[in-house]
Amino acid sequence: MIFKQFDTTDIVAGRTQPVSTGMWSAGTSSWSAFFTSSRQTTPSSSQFEPLNGLYYTNVYDKPTGSVDSEIYFSVAYGNVNGSGSSTFDTSSSQGSLLYPTKAIYNQYRNLLLTPGDSKFTFATSSNASTVTTVDSDEIYVISFRGSKMKDRLDPGQFQITLKGDVGSGITVIDDSKDNLDITAQTGGRRYNLIRGTLAGGSISTGNYEAIGLMYPDLGLVVLNASAVSRLIGVVDGKSLSFTASDWSGQFARMQNLLFTAVKNGAATTGMTARVTEYVPARHFFVRVKNQEYNYSNNPTFVISKDDATNSQDIGKLRFSDFYTNPKVYITSVGLYNENNDLVAVAKLSQPLLKDFTNECLIKIKIDV
Repeated sequence: MIFKQFDTTDIVAGRTQPVSTGMWSAGTSSWSAFFTSSRQTTPSSSQFEPLNGLYYTNVYDKPTGSVDSEIYFSVAYGNVNGSGSSTFDTSSSQGSLLYPTKAIYNQYRNLLLTPGDSKFTFATSSNASTVTTVDSDEIYVISFRGSKMKDRLDPGQFQITLKGDVGSGITVIDDSKDNLDITAQTGGRRYNLIRGTLAGGSISTGNYEAIGLMYPDLGLVVLNASAVSRLIGVVDGKSLSFTASDWSGQFARMQNLLFTAVKNGAATTGMTARVTEYVPARHFFVRVKNQEYNYSNNPTFVISKDDATNSQDIGKLRFSDFYTNPKVYITSVGLYNENNDLVAVAKLSQPLLKDFTNECLIKIKIDV
């Protein structure tokens, strides 16, 4: 027997398999070097071109001159009043009233907050008896690229360090290990960001310091700009919280301050992130009964032309025991379509003994 038809009960389709990997290149969990493109910090041919950095800054894993450089996430700054938008973006004499920081705040408010909630709210403490929060007029958003975050960021596997001029900066993780309330919010599940490390856990249990929020299902991290500014100090001589005197330049972008804080922190501890992809799979159950596949066409099993003493022996079993008690080893299974074209080969981890006294069940999983 060479071919055997699958029964309908031998094929199971419509299943998904969660596959968790590191987010970064080659599936690594941590990355320590990040880069931006100079094309986003200078005017383009049109001031309305989003890629010139009006609204966000793309972040690459390698210098943009590298052939294998890729965008992994973007950083943006939002302000409910439009503050932090440069003179070029807000001056009618310059031909533009875009207020990009207000657009960013409104975009993520519409995406993440419930109707009627006008500002982002961050927890300042949380325990059995007291939960206090604070609203923020300004936010930073780290938006991971869809092709890199797959189907979700893995809660409990995210760590980022932000570094300014105060000490060694702060390292934060999400509170998924302590936050058992995973009821889906607008924007999916939501966790608070707290100071701590993946290895050591939280160092501020019950005190959330209003640092930020993580939305793993959307691949978004929302930071409270004023809290981050208070905790890490200034970056490149400027405050991460809006100060009018710092932002008089036409093409100054506040999100670039956050990028510098991320870059400085990653150079020390790296940014850690794992992602999950739900891969559709089809399972094939190959059932080999005791009477099936007990013989082989392998040259060691039959007499070949070169070994035959006469032409009548060609193709006969090499040893008499092979007639009544053959033993073969299954090493691979080929899957064929209706035209008998080989479409897949499954290799066993080790040869599987097969004879008339046993049966085999081999399960093959193909990700589709």
